[in-house]
Amino acid sequence: MISIIESVISEFRSCFSREAAFSWFSIVIFGLIIRFDHHGISSIIRWLMLDPACYDPMPRFFRASSWDLEELLNYWIKTSVSRHPLITFNGRPLLIGDGIKIAKESSKTPGVKSLRQDSENSGRGEHINGHHFGYVGLLVGGPEKSFCLPLCGQIHEGVGARRHDIKIGGEPTMVTRMANLVIRTAEQTGFPCYVTLDAYFSTGPAFLTFGEAVNDNGEQSVHLVTRAKNNYVGYLVPEDSSEKTFREKDKVSLIKVFDFSERFGETEVMISGNLRTVRYFTWDLLWKPVGDIIRFVFITDGDDRYILMCSDLTLPAEQIVTIYCHRPKVESMFRTLKHLIGGFCYHFWTKAFPDVGRGKEIYLCRLTETERKRFDLTLEAIERFVNLSGIALGLLQYLSLTRGSEVLEKYDGWLRTASSDCPSEGVVRSVIQAEFLSSLGKVPADGTLRMIRGRGRETSSDLAA
Repeated sequence: MISIIESVISEFRSCFSREAAFSWFSIVIFGLIIRFDHHGISSIIRWLMLDPACYDPMPRFFRASSWDLEELLNYWIKTSVSRHPLITFNGRPLLIGDGIKIAKESSKTPGVKSLRQDSENSGRGEHINGHHFGYVGLLVGGPEKSFCLPLCGQIHEGVGARRHDIKIGGEPTMVTRMANLVIRTAEQTGFPCYVTLDAYFSTGPAFLTFGEAVNDNGEQSVHLVTRAKNNYVGYLVPEDSSEKTFREKDKVSLIKVFDFSERFGETEVMISGNLRTVRYFTWDLLWKPVGDIIRFVFITDGDDRYILMCSDLTLPAEQIVTIYCHRPKVESMFRTLKHLIGGFCYHFWTKAFPDVGRGKEIYLCRLTETERKRFDLTLEAIERFVNLSGIALGLLQYLSLTRGSEVLEKYDGWLRTASSDCPSEGVVRSVIQAEFLSSLGKVPADGTLRMIRGRGRETSSDLAA
């Protein structure tokens, strides 16, 4: 398994202008996979049994100018599309996007702000201080097992004054930042894509932003599938659809459509791995926030009722439902990235960050040029750490999908039931950890292991014994 990971990592050499930076990249990726705890980057030093002197250069790697995160992620996206088995709809891959809020209490960490979190758990506070990441993943796998492969993420709140990456959609907001992140990701895949987002993004600016992104063939690069809110209204499409007038007598309350159950048909769709029969009704209506026609799909699943929206008027209702049913996989990806890889367990800070009181605003324009540069480098280091963690998770998913039977043969643990031929990311990681620990005290066959051993503590052989 280690040799396969090494072969994939070696393809990223061109993204680094210095050999030393690429060596640290390899060490960090292996360390994120092999470590048994998530106590910052010191855990990578500890579990790879590196010399403590390696601690000082490792944080500098995340701020180094010898590599560019955007270039690295572009190569990662292209590699993922070529190596992973894609699940497509109408010939288009499916991107899945969402945001996650991570609690951070440091007063010297850029991007930390008060965030409101909605939760049914009464034990969670209504507000937290932390980072809000937007992340885009790619649906990969097969009928039995599929993953949301992490592609790229970035901080979406608290960075407006230092980030100017909104090319489409006007003013930078949470919605337009996510839409632009999805569009840039889709461009790197080389395919027109679908994307599914939750109901927070079922807004006019989201649909308009995606509508403005057109590829070289003149077709929309990304079509959005999301869930409508129950208070939305549509308008009947006039016979001359070019008019697109919004007359009061043509207004349709979407939630009232469920009262006409006789118009609903039945179909079988895969929901959470189970084939279920749902009733649905498709209606193309004018939607005022975009001034254009949107396809609405009304679904009843037992006692549950929900409305989906799609900007592609040619996509069948069955596929729209199936696409949206894959959306929770991004939440599984967040959970795995957080608890298995420790992708959000970082603590990068800078003395250049100003001391401010609680509730007071930070004016970055008052910082000196040197302080602003240190501020930007720290913000970059945070996003680099999170995205490298996503690459590490993606490599585990790659081994699960392409070497599943081999992983299960080498797994020494006990599984009550093997859900499929594709093991979980945790099982794959356990096999790699066992392979790494078994190599201690031996002459390593892989170049990466030899490099790690060369930076190791003198007592590593004693620990192996």
